[in-house]
Amino acid sequence: MRFCGILKETMSDFQKEKIEIEIQEKEIETKEFLQSFSKERRYAIYILVGLLIPIFFIAKYSVSATYLHFFKANREIGVHEAIVTSLPVQILETNALSILGNSYSAYALIKNPNKDLVASELKYVFHFQDAEGKDLVSQEGKTFILGGEQKYIVMPNVKIFQAPVSVKVEITDPVWKRRLSLPNVVLKSGVPKYGDQTDPIGFYISNSLYNQSTYTLGTVKVNAVVFDNSGKVIAVTQYTANTVSPQQTRDYKMFWPLPIAANVLGDPKIFVETNILDDTNLKAAE
Repeated sequence: MRFCGILKETMSDFQKEKIEIEIQEKEIETKEFLQSFSKERRYAIYILVGLLIPIFFIAKYSVSATYLHFFKANREIGVHEAIVTSLPVQILETNALSILGNSYSAYALIKNPNKDLVASELKYVFHFQDAEGKDLVSQEGKTFILGGEQKYIVMPNVKIFQAPVSVKVEITDPVWKRRLSLPNVVLKSGVPKYGDQTDPIGFYISNSLYNQSTYTLGTVKVNAVVFDNSGKVIAVTQYTANTVSPQQTRDYKMFWPLPIAANVLGDPKIFVETNILDDTNLKAAE
């Protein structure tokens, strides 16, 4: 066993010496090769080799950087797609309501089935259609929607030259985002007073809203939905308040040009909202 170990060491030393001799021979051959050229050509070869070495490393690192860039970009795109993967907004109910003459209103009850996604701008189109499903008039609008929220969108007054048979609501390309936190904005609504009136003839709703937050709110919308004795929506209307200061109470009155109090079941439903997803709509107190 000892003899084998000595033999291995001897062979290893012999291999090292052999490699060193081969390297020395290659160096001598290279020198002789270069010496065969004139002095000017040798300098040209040295310069060429000197240029090729940095070019090699630049190309190597450029390829690596390009690969990493595209890898990172593709990875980011994949994450983005995962974030925006969503279910479409559900349209639970729609209807058009005749007011007077060629004036109509319309509403839709919609729901966001995505509990962890919000849309700061939700664009929609009301299509008022004839018996053949052709558009008589289309009216655009926009709102916002929170995660898992169910809400009414209202078109208070639309002029249509022909009585619509149906109304279709289209939600167009919502931009979904995840929001881990939301501004603390609380809007209070009072108890509405309502009934028929004679001057002008119609149905009124009077109420007040209270901004309980510390923000000045650019726009506050109030949607009112009125139900009849069978639970069917018979009227919708809307009020918009601009620049509502912190701790401010704002009184308002809404009107429907038909006397419908005898058919109303319970208090009208009042929905007060402001877009808390739009930073330009919220101004913090200084």
